[in-house]
Amino acid sequence: MEQEFHGRVSGVKVDQVDTTGAGDAFVAGILSQLAADISLLQDEGRLRDALKFANACGALTVMGRGAIPALPTRQAVLDALVNIVV
Repeated sequence: MEQEFHGRVSGVKVDQVDTTGAGDAFVAGILSQLAADISLLQDEGRLRDALKFANACGALTVMGRGAIPALPTRQAVLDALVNIVV
């Protein structure tokens, strides 16, 4: 049985320095979560957590300069999720 979810996940408020790469970081974040566990598409709560991870990827990216140098590591995103409300 196919499930369908609708909703929004709030963005993260940060002091932006350079928005270059924010969308790419978001897409990379959600794809990395899906690649690790495609079954999260069957659970709305887990899907929301994956989207929060992706939002944090984008938020951390805009806090630095340059698309590639500003991309966060997985650990940096996990550390940030402890301290930020998304």
